[in-house]
Amino acid sequence: MKGTVISVNQRKGFVAASTDHGITVIELLGGYEVEVGDVLSGDLDTHGGEKLRNETKSESMDVYIQAIHCSPASAQDLMR
Repeated sequence: MKGTVISVNQRKGFVAASTDHGITVIELLGGYEVEVGDVLSGDLDTHGGEKLRNETKSESMDVYIQAIHCSPASAQDLMR
């Protein structure tokens, strides 16, 4: 599955990505540089620890998926 980054909170280390099923909120487990517009791939449809790939930057990332299938409002609350 692929998703496009629509929001980044560097302070918190959270990223929101738009997928075909809604918005996935991801916690970065490392010092990864992720920007709005980056394309992520991997299992964006499950909770917990995952390895995702930032296709834009050709980088593998360790992440924790905090929420899936979010509405824009609930994703925004988690990103704060």
